[in-house]
Amino acid sequence: MRSLTEYLRKKREIIMSTVTLLGNLVQFILSQEPPPQIRSCKRFVRNTGWWQKVSSTYSNKRFKQTFRISRATFFYILEAIRDKLQKQFVTEEPIQPEERLAIALYRLVRGDYLFTISEMVGHGEATVCVIINEVCDAIVTALWEDSVMRFFPKSPQNFEDAMIAMDTEWQFQYAFCAIDGSHIPIKCPPGGAEAMKEYYNFKGFYSTVLMALVDAKYRFIWASIGAPGNTHDSLYFKSSDLYHDICQGEIIPATIQKLDQVEVPPMILGDSAFELKTWLTKPYGDAIPSPEKRYFNYRLSRARMVTEGAFGKLKSRFRILHRKCESQKETVKLMGLACIVLHNICLDRGDLVPRQYDLTLDVASNKRRDPKTVRDLLDLIRADTNFLTRGKAAAENVRNAIKDSFWAEKNGNVEHDNEE
Repeated sequence: MRSLTEYLRKKREIIMSTVTLLGNLVQFILSQEPPPQIRSCKRFVRNTGWWQKVSSTYSNKRFKQTFRISRATFFYILEAIRDKLQKQFVTEEPIQPEERLAIALYRLVRGDYLFTISEMVGHGEATVCVIINEVCDAIVTALWEDSVMRFFPKSPQNFEDAMIAMDTEWQFQYAFCAIDGSHIPIKCPPGGAEAMKEYYNFKGFYSTVLMALVDAKYRFIWASIGAPGNTHDSLYFKSSDLYHDICQGEIIPATIQKLDQVEVPPMILGDSAFELKTWLTKPYGDAIPSPEKRYFNYRLSRARMVTEGAFGKLKSRFRILHRKCESQKETVKLMGLACIVLHNICLDRGDLVPRQYDLTLDVASNKRRDPKTVRDLLDLIRADTNFLTRGKAAAENVRNAIKDSFWAEKNGNVEHDNEE
C-alpha cells in the first residue's frame, strides 16, 4: 500500500513539472517577435544582378553609353536624392537607391517599354513603373529650384548678365532668353472623341506640349508641360502663372536700356505665333518686308536658335521625350520635368551629350541640319500666322527701335569694311 502511494506521488510530481515546463515554453514562444512573412503567391523566375553587373564591370565609357551621363554625374544626382529613395520593407529586401536611379535613367534615356526594362533588371513591370515615378518625383522635388529656377534672373543685375550672355553668344543684346514649345508624343488619353480632338496635333500624332524659356547657354530657366497637343503655344503661355506675373510687373524690370528715347526692357524672343509685347518681341509678319525688317527678322531668328539647340540636346539625351510614350499623361509630365532638371545638371557639370546622339547634327556629314529639318525632327511647334494679334503701340515702338538699331549697326559695319 505504501509503495502504491509513493508511486502515485512521484507520478503527480512528474506531471506537474511537465505542465510547468510546457507553460514556460509557451510563454517564451509568445514573447518572441513573429517570424517574417513569406510570400505565398507564385513568383516568376527572373534574371537578377543587372545593377551589380553594371556597377562593377562597366567601364566609364560604357557607363555613359548606357545612361548618357557620366558616372560622376550619376553619383552626384544620387547623393542629392538618396534620402528620398530610401525604402523600408518588412517582407523583402529593399531595392537600393543606386539601382532605383539606374532603372529610372535607363527609361528616360532609352525610352524602352516598361516590359523590356522589367525583363532586363529582374523586377516586376509594376515595380519598375513605381520606381520610375518615385525617382522622377524625387528629382523634381529636390533639384528643380537649384537646377532650373536658379538660372531665372531675379534682379536687374541678373537680367543685365543674362543679356550680356545673349549678346556674346547670339548677338542680340536686348534679350535675356527665348521661348519655344515642343510636342511630346503620347498615346491618346481617355476621354473619347473630345480627347482625340484636343491631343491630336497638326503633325498627325497625339502629344502634350512642353513650353520653355531658354537662356543663352542652352539652359532651361522655366518650363511647363501638360497642355493638349492641339493647344496654341501663345494661348498656353498666356495661361501660365509666369505670363500673369510678368504682365503684373513682378518679374521683368521696367527698363534697362533706351533707344532714341524708347525704353527697352529685357526681352523674350518668340516666333510669330506669340503676341507682341513690350517685353516679348517676334519677327515682322509682312509678306514683303523692307530690308530693315528682313535684317531684324534674321537677327531675331538667329538668336532664337538657342531654343533649337536646347531642345535638341534635351531630346537627344532623353529619348523618352522623342518617342511615343505609353505612360499616362501625368507620368509623361513628371518625366519631362525630370529630364529638364537632369539636362541642366549635365550642362552645369560639363557632361555633354555625345555627338553621335545629337539630333541636330547630321551623322553622315557631321554638320548641323538646317533649321527647318531640326524643327520638324524635334517636333517643335510651328508658328500659326492665322492667330497673329497686333500688339500695343508701345510694343511696336520697342520692336521698331531695335530694328533701327540693328540696321544702323549693320550699315556702320559695312561702311567700316569699305574704308579698310
